[in-house]
Amino acid sequence: MQKIKKQVANSRLLKPENLYLITLAAYLISVTIQTTTFNAYYPQIVGSVIQLGTIAIMLVKIVGFDDLTSGQVIQQLSLLGLIVVVALTSGAHYLMTTVLLAMGARQVSFRQILKLYLMIVGTILLVAFIAAELGLIANITFATSDGVRQSFGVVYTTDFAAHIFYLSCAYLYLRAKAFRLIDLLPVGLALMVIYLFTKTLTDVLAMLILLGLYVIYIYRRQLNQRWFIAVILRYAFLAMPIMSVVIVQLSAGFNYHERIFLKLNTLFSSRLSLGNNAILAYGFKLLGQSPIYVNGWGGSRVATFKNGIGDLTYFYIDSSYLNMLIAYGVLLTLVIVIGTSFFLYQRSKANDYLLPIIFVAIAFSSGFDQHLLEVTYNIFILAFFAILPRYQTQIGPAFERQVVTQSTRTNVATEQGKSQRQPNFRRHYE
Repeated sequence: MQKIKKQVANSRLLKPENLYLITLAAYLISVTIQTTTFNAYYPQIVGSVIQLGTIAIMLVKIVGFDDLTSGQVIQQLSLLGLIVVVALTSGAHYLMTTVLLAMGARQVSFRQILKLYLMIVGTILLVAFIAAELGLIANITFATSDGVRQSFGVVYTTDFAAHIFYLSCAYLYLRAKAFRLIDLLPVGLALMVIYLFTKTLTDVLAMLILLGLYVIYIYRRQLNQRWFIAVILRYAFLAMPIMSVVIVQLSAGFNYHERIFLKLNTLFSSRLSLGNNAILAYGFKLLGQSPIYVNGWGGSRVATFKNGIGDLTYFYIDSSYLNMLIAYGVLLTLVIVIGTSFFLYQRSKANDYLLPIIFVAIAFSSGFDQHLLEVTYNIFILAFFAILPRYQTQIGPAFERQVVTQSTRTNVATEQGKSQRQPNFRRHYE
């Protein structure tokens, strides 16, 4: 194995980080194409082969080339074992690919992952948009009381909006390194496209939350005298557990006889009644349950229910939290929600607030869409083991005197060794 590692180290193409990025690129191309109407021309066997190849390569990288402590080996084997059980029980085999890609991101730059994601997913969406406008592929549209909703070559309007939202998250994360006010323009235009052409209120709200919190993060020094700014930044890591509890409680407690529930249900496009129906029909299992039939292709949500479960014409568990609880089980849901919150707490504890505030918007969006664990949408699920840039700002009495510094997260031993050999280097961002 040591000889193989040396040979790999001498080969630029086969270096573990390059091998990871090449594999991730192939997987992203495959799964993103399947979210567009190009999927009619995309052989399913090709997607399955790429998925299996991704799993195999990630296992080789993790086992053969990642330096793991005994504790890390136990943690990763435990998580992988849980994922295998849930995936086999629920039929959601993509979960294994997602988790292995996250684990395999160890010693890989998260900025490189984001750049690759933006290039691949952004390019495919642009090509799909052009092809749909030229009539080469289907441009699925829906006539609603709010007007015509377009998907621009993606299989559904909300999926197109979700793509744009997550692309905006990745773009803003990268631009934080050297932010200029004009950098907000592309995200503003993306927000207008979602509002005017997809008419998906939840994605509009998620984009507004993303923009608002990002501006707070960028201008935190100028806003430091407002106490709530520090509160928002410090406790952003709690967004996912709070949002998951709120959505589950509202869905479980939904009642057609309560006016407030009816108003919220209308605001969230019948998601509360759909969630309540799913809970009544399937309940929660510890390790998930067999595949659940859904029908999400534009049925009339208003006519979905009569009494109780009723005559089903449209059924889809839009919320990631409810979908995880019902389909993937209580145990995996707790691991994901608590694990994500703990990871973001560690970032906040190190005075790095950029990732937590982006996850606030993702946590909100995940309350109303099912894309939290899908890499083609939420690329931030790969951040947990990757090498992260660290944008630090102290919040407290020295707030306005502190500058933003960037460093790279490595293992503790490496950081300690560097601190002994070289002076502390800080890069300033105004």
